[in-house]
Amino acid sequence: MSTIDSRAKLIQAGKKLMADWRRTQETWRDTKARQFEREVMGPLESHVRAATLGMERIGNALNSAYYDCKDSSKA
Repeated sequence: MSTIDSRAKLIQAGKKLMADWRRTQETWRDTKARQFEREVMGPLESHVRAATLGMERIGNALNSAYYDCKDSSKA
C-alpha cells in the first residue's frame, strides 16, 4: 500500500471517528464526556493531522528518491 493510500485511509478514518464522536456527544454530556473530549479527542484530532502531514512528506521524499535512483541508473 502506498503512502498516498495509507494517508487517505487515515484521513477517512479520522473523519468517521469525529462524526461518530459528534453523535456520541448528543447523548453523553457529563463531566467525564468533557474530560474525554479534552484529554482524548482534542489531542487525537491534531495528532491525526500531524500524522497525515508526515505521511505526505514521507511520500514525497520516497518519490523523489525513487526518481533520483531511476535517473542515475541510466547513466
